[in-house]
Amino acid sequence: MSENQWRNPRLNGRIPELDGIRGLAILLVLIEHYIRDAARIPLTRLESWALVPFRLAWSGVDLFFVLSGFLIGGILLDAKSAKNYYTTFYGRRFFRIFPLYYLWLGVFLVVLTLTSAVHTGLFVHRGVLHTLFNSDLPLWSYPFFVQNFAIALHGTTGAMWLGITWSLAVEEQFYLLLPLAIRNLTTKGVLKLVCGAIAIAPVLRVVFLRVSSGGLTSYTLLPCRADALGYGVLIAIIVRSKWAWNWIASHRAPLYWAFGVLGVGVCMLTKLPFASPLFMGLGFSMLGAFYGALLLLVIVNPGPGEKLLFRWKPLMGLGKIAYAVYIFHAGISFLVHGIILGREPIVDGWTSVLVSALSLATVLLLAITSWRLMEQPLIRHAHAKFRYSLSLNRGTAS
Repeated sequence: MSENQWRNPRLNGRIPELDGIRGLAILLVLIEHYIRDAARIPLTRLESWALVPFRLAWSGVDLFFVLSGFLIGGILLDAKSAKNYYTTFYGRRFFRIFPLYYLWLGVFLVVLTLTSAVHTGLFVHRGVLHTLFNSDLPLWSYPFFVQNFAIALHGTTGAMWLGITWSLAVEEQFYLLLPLAIRNLTTKGVLKLVCGAIAIAPVLRVVFLRVSSGGLTSYTLLPCRADALGYGVLIAIIVRSKWAWNWIASHRAPLYWAFGVLGVGVCMLTKLPFASPLFMGLGFSMLGAFYGALLLLVIVNPGPGEKLLFRWKPLMGLGKIAYAVYIFHAGISFLVHGIILGREPIVDGWTSVLVSALSLATVLLLAITSWRLMEQPLIRHAHAKFRYSLSLNRGTAS
């Protein structure tokens, strides 16, 4: 069988460890927003050292980007010759992304309209209410998934209810462009494009950092995050090459070394200011490579440690509901703290810890309900309605 005809048996069927990777990504996001961002409790030196492993918690979004590049890139590479390539891909993406997002956006618009009309804080402190629901960004930017451009122009992430959806905008723009590239380029052409994007992204981040303030532009625009997404697509190409797969499978030691060295390097760079040229340039690229190495370790003949962690059922379960958790968590946290304590989420004692726990429990309950009653049925409907016209290797289908 030739290289072009080879189908990787590892990609036949669902790879369970990928749910664990997704679970890790959303767990990092929750740690960052519920603990690191909110904590106001003075720490001893010992406690500070104990929290060192959480130093990269803010980078959960970057892990999502690498994973998304791998999943979406793999789906498109496998479906490249399908007659219904575009309709199937976009049909499935629509049912996966749009219903929950537009439901959340609808709640935002209704509450914003009501609070603007009655001029009251309802049961929430007015300052918290304004942080949650405001029109600091143009409202039309949200339904068209261009809020990341609005963030770059206005220098603010806007309403907290929808603030985290900048990354969803990046993903949707990626979904719009990547299918065109993969459909119309050879595999070598896609490889060149991806490597170019990985190389130019850190340069663009530094350039935008110089011409804007605060680093929001460098952090939220698609071209500036193309390296993380590109690493994922690059891995999708690599694991579909028989030669590359066999080489990696027989040379895991160098991959472990690369993962360790990149991890140490990224942790050292986190000591730099977030909006520094070195961190914006080198730091994010190293972070994408670090998560890319992790993804390869999990996909290519995972060892006992990788299987133990990424097949851990609670982590896999969290991965399955990750989309809803991500959409809900920031808004619900601010809302629950605003209702009970009359302030933004701050963890400074046992009362606030309990309120945060209540908030998290609410998020998880809503996400489970969303998955069972809406997301999972819609995904099944989309996969039944939209089928690629070729017999495909769909091991990474999502």
